[in-house]
Amino acid sequence: MELETKISGFILAGGRSRRMGTDKAMLPIENQSLLKRMISRIEPFCESVAISGQNPDYLIYKLEMISDVFSDCGPISGLYSVLNYTSTEWNLVVSVDVPFVNEELIRYLLINATEYDCVIPQHDSGVEPLVGLYNRRILPVLDEMIKAGNFKLMNLLAKVHTRYLNCNNLIQDYPRLFFNINRPGDYQSV
Repeated sequence: MELETKISGFILAGGRSRRMGTDKAMLPIENQSLLKRMISRIEPFCESVAISGQNPDYLIYKLEMISDVFSDCGPISGLYSVLNYTSTEWNLVVSVDVPFVNEELIRYLLINATEYDCVIPQHDSGVEPLVGLYNRRILPVLDEMIKAGNFKLMNLLAKVHTRYLNCNNLIQDYPRLFFNINRPGDYQSV
């Protein structure tokens, strides 16, 4: 059963891209930027899509841009900021640098949202907290963690009611599903 409520989509693109040396979101892949590619991937599932980040280059996409409420905290600040901004209970949050996220994975997340706080992919190589569904009700936990200097998303997932979805079968069909572009060598291999 697919999630029956409207969801908002957020693309985390506010990182400094230190390892890449340039803004990853604007790197081209298959004739479009990573950011445009992710917008087109999540738009069909979301009532609205916004960008967590403030690069003026993103204005070309005519989407709302959300600044981090807390600075220098990493992705947890982006997550807090988008959940603080959103008006929907459920929110699809995806990092801009996982270009092979696909419709099958998003549908799989949506049909498993029910009574959980977060729905997160998991596979033999690990957990993917930057590709998931997050319920707005976790905001107080995020706030408490950030104020305590605890910025690890895995710690957040341990504190709330998280559904870990086994994605090993999806990875068999799509081996690069969670491939992450962090360094120039990652990008060149695409």
